[in-house]
Amino acid sequence: MTGGIVAAIVVGIIVFLLSIPLDLSFYLRVREGAEFRFSLRWFFSLVKKEFGRKKTTAKKRTERSWAFSDLLLIRGLLPKILHFLKDVFRHIRIRDLGIDLRIGLDEPADTALVVGFLWLPAFLLSSSSPYLIRLRPSFDDGLVFQGYAHAVLRLRPIQLVPAVTRF
Repeated sequence: MTGGIVAAIVVGIIVFLLSIPLDLSFYLRVREGAEFRFSLRWFFSLVKKEFGRKKTTAKKRTERSWAFSDLLLIRGLLPKILHFLKDVFRHIRIRDLGIDLRIGLDEPADTALVVGFLWLPAFLLSSSSPYLIRLRPSFDDGLVFQGYAHAVLRLRPIQLVPAVTRF
């Protein structure tokens, strides 16, 4: 009898803790080098973990005996992964999004093609939402890719339980 009560209390506490939202923050800034930061905040920002990396040069890759593409050769795994990702993205809510990029290629015509291709989805997303998305072409400075992007996403871990159990 008391074991059942203790088990019910433990399950209740676990459900309560999984119902508290988890905030994921991403920040990317590209100037001379790239700076990337990622943070997890849970329990109303009382529990937080931040990750960051400043990168100026490319690292050499080491040889591996297996690759991620080898996992995709397992029969039936790719559709399950895609279904799992669809279930996860269904529960993610965008709280804040901001993108400001300056793009320039060596040829002005190539710059116009790339910025024109990216401009339509950026315009549609920014005109129907409160998010700031700005793309600026640079026709006279040569090869340029500068700017920043940040996003704050929220999800409740309890909503991922059905997706994880189906996977």
